Amino acid sequence: MIKKIKIICVLFILIGIVLCPLSKVNAYSVELDPESLISLPFIITNGSGTVTISSSVTNYSLYYQAVEISNSVFSQIEKIDSDGRAELDTLEEEYTALRTEMNNLKEIYDKAKEDYQAGKDGDQSETLETACEQAKTNYTNKMNEYDAKIEEYNAKVDEINNNIKNLTPTYIEDKWIQSTDNKFSIDLTKFSGDQAFAVWIKLVTNDNKTYYDETTYTMTGTKKAEVSVTSVSLNKTTLSLEEGSNYTLTATISPSDATNKLVDWTSDNENVAKVENGKVTAISEGTATITVKTRDGNYTASCKVTVTKKAQSQNPSSTDNKNDKTNVDTPKEEKKDGTVVLGKLPQTGSAMTYIIVFSICVLSVIGIICYKKMKVYNFK
Repeated sequence: MIKKIKIICVLFILIGIVLCPLSKVNAYSVELDPESLISLPFIITNGSGTVTISSSVTNYSLYYQAVEISNSVFSQIEKIDSDGRAELDTLEEEYTALRTEMNNLKEIYDKAKEDYQAGKDGDQSETLETACEQAKTNYTNKMNEYDAKIEEYNAKVDEINNNIKNLTPTYIEDKWIQSTDNKFSIDLTKFSGDQAFAVWIKLVTNDNKTYYDETTYTMTGTKKAEVSVTSVSLNKTTLSLEEGSNYTLTATISPSDATNKLVDWTSDNENVAKVENGKVTAISEGTATITVKTRDGNYTASCKVTVTKKAQSQNPSSTDNKNDKTNVDTPKEEKKDGTVVLGKLPQTGSAMTYIIVFSICVLSVIGIICYKKMKVYNFK
């Protein structure tokens, strides 16, 4: 009876081993969902996929985020996966061969057991029992060997997954995006070429339990190829300014369709001239070199700025005279001869009349004197 129980137990163990599915390494996937409530799609299209939640969960909130995996890290993950799959393939061949041997030994054992049951009351009973026990031992040993190989295979799966898990970037708590339709999506226009992402899922159930899961996907971005900067120039290479004045320099980047046109401005002597976003402000007398540098390629262009002292302001009378259209050499109004206008004949007036009267008087006196002299000398 005890032997029958042992045989039945062995058969149940064998059936359990054969029927139990082997754990398989899921490339780049880290299983964190202990109750298998979350199922991520195997393939996504155009950066979008749908998450399946177990029907046992009725009320829940679903969140996701995609964390970019650098090319160097992804290369390590791929190597771990590739090398790991090669080792698993070898182990699979070995446990498959052991399973075949185990099945053959089981047939031998079943036959020996059948023969023993049929002839246990005969003269060959002892021989048949020995053969049955030996067949059973051979079969049990091979089954143990097969079990050990299965354990080795599963241990290798865990090792590969753990190594990948250590390299996979984790989620960032404040970067979660809530999904209203169990879908997640990645904007393919934000990058170009192939890029790997770790897609994290967070499931929060109605009773405030939280579950996480993650799978890595490689997607092809559609972002336009970046155009690199080749040079930068300024609209002026020299500039003269008075203290307190300013001028805005213009930087031109080539080519005109360059992707990154950001530049940085610097002055080598901020005591003389400062610059902010191209606007140069003169501080004090001296010279300074203003330099613009592109963030893409670090190309530079410079402008030498000379700052001069601010001209002193003139007095009000001098300022007023700036608007006087009269020749600057013209005497002031109070010194002008009222009878004379530049570029014109003398004017007549009271002063001229006095001169004429005076001349007539003088001539009259002279005439009288001459007349008397002529009478004294008896001129006829």
